[in-house]
Amino acid sequence: MRDAATADPPLVLNHPHAVDPPLARCLGPDEELITLAAAARRLPRIDGKKIAIPTIWRWCRRGLRGVRLQYTRVGRRICVSPSALSEFFSRLAELDERLPPPGRPAFLGKRTPITSRQRQRALAEADGILERAGI
Repeated sequence: MRDAATADPPLVLNHPHAVDPPLARCLGPDEELITLAAAARRLPRIDGKKIAIPTIWRWCRRGLRGVRLQYTRVGRRICVSPSALSEFFSRLAELDERLPPPGRPAFLGKRTPITSRQRQRALAEADGILERAGI
């Protein structure tokens, strides 16, 4: 048994560099950790491009649509677990199901987009008005 003198110091959460309690996560001893570079290699390519390492870091620090990717530091390396990646993407998918899909912005109202021919006609009409006005 360890005595009080050799016990680990308590985690100080009010320290300016401490992790927010909701982001703090206990990693199990059997949990696999991978670096952000390894995580980028594991993720599927989007439109033929791999996910950039800074993108994964941004998901850790700022999150995406209010969901943050849980990470841990191992020395100077940032690591995530495959289960944290899976949980991150699952939570994003849940958001997709709860939120309506993005559509036309509300400020556009219910206007239908004009065709190329309608646009050309409107431009010609505007040119005629400007020409008649001497502008």
